[in-house]
Amino acid sequence: MMAPTDNPPKALAISYWNLNRVDSGGLRRIKALLEALGRDCAVVQPSPAHPHYRTYAFALDLGRRKLGINWGMFNFCWPLNARKVHRAIEQEQPQCLVLTSIWAFIPLKRYQGRIPMVLDTHDVNAVAIAERFGTRHPFTRLVTSWERRCVQAMDHICTCSEQDARNLCAQYGLPPERVTTVPNGVDLARFGAGSNPGPLPEGLREWTAGGVTLLFMGKLDYQPNREALAFLRDRVLPELEQAAPHRFRFVVTGGPVPTEPFPAAFRFVGRLPEHQLLGCLAHADLCLAPIMTGSGTRLKILEYMAAEKPVLSTPKGAEGIDCRAGEHLWIAEPEDFARTILEASIHPDAAPAMAARARALVASRYDWDSVLKPIWREVLRKSVS
Repeated sequence: MMAPTDNPPKALAISYWNLNRVDSGGLRRIKALLEALGRDCAVVQPSPAHPHYRTYAFALDLGRRKLGINWGMFNFCWPLNARKVHRAIEQEQPQCLVLTSIWAFIPLKRYQGRIPMVLDTHDVNAVAIAERFGTRHPFTRLVTSWERRCVQAMDHICTCSEQDARNLCAQYGLPPERVTTVPNGVDLARFGAGSNPGPLPEGLREWTAGGVTLLFMGKLDYQPNREALAFLRDRVLPELEQAAPHRFRFVVTGGPVPTEPFPAAFRFVGRLPEHQLLGCLAHADLCLAPIMTGSGTRLKILEYMAAEKPVLSTPKGAEGIDCRAGEHLWIAEPEDFARTILEASIHPDAAPAMAARARALVASRYDWDSVLKPIWREVLRKSVS
């Protein structure tokens, strides 16, 4: 329990997506952020209400529209939803407003300069969108324009990597003292010693018997994860099959399960309860992060490491994590990814020591409770002082 001197300022957290079901890296980060804010914080989000925090829930959620982009980013353009935010501020009288996205600033322009505002970013939106659509696309220009307006209005900004912090300062002319890096992290107690891995999904143990189990975790409607899956299917598997036919099995957790066809070497197990997810981690021989686009840091890599599993990532996937190739994980360019999987499977002796060093790194740098939540609390205290 926090000592009284460690209590954070009273905060109102504002989110355009519902925070109740923690089934993605971004939502796990926000869960940790809310825990750092303490039980006295309140939340604005789409219905239903949060089970643990006072909630001002709004009914119209454009994020339920699943077409191309997350339309929920425009939730606060709807006047009724914006008024819900204004009512929450009037009733709560918060000492600071915590934005979980640049789009949460839409109903807050009238409070600029009146209530301290802190933005917690998961990536640099303009960079991520430009990688997907190109720099000249109208949507890229819209996102860049709004991101500039939002970040320049903030009293402080928390990024999840030093690279994101540098990008924000360079792109929008922010002074470095207004930006603090709070890396993504893990709840270390969930993984490794003392954790309780549950049973594997039905038939998975038999399906992987005698082969090498490769695990990929992720929210499968997130564009970088979809690109990673296509890369594994179209480039990595053919090379592996040519070198060692029928030896490798790809286990993919997360949803929604793709509707397009995948080879028999892939098994999609969908969204799993935590004990089964831990079971899949414990069962894996090698965990994969073949990420090509996006910014921020990949929570899946930190969770692989926390579970003390060997990890193979692209350079982009490992971006923002203070890890070293060959010491904490294997890093391979896309053209070398399949070859590295083969080498790791043929010479597995280095994996246990590497995985142990990776877990030690996570314990010292990326544990939510002991390392990262105190940084958020200090940022909030300074913002309201």
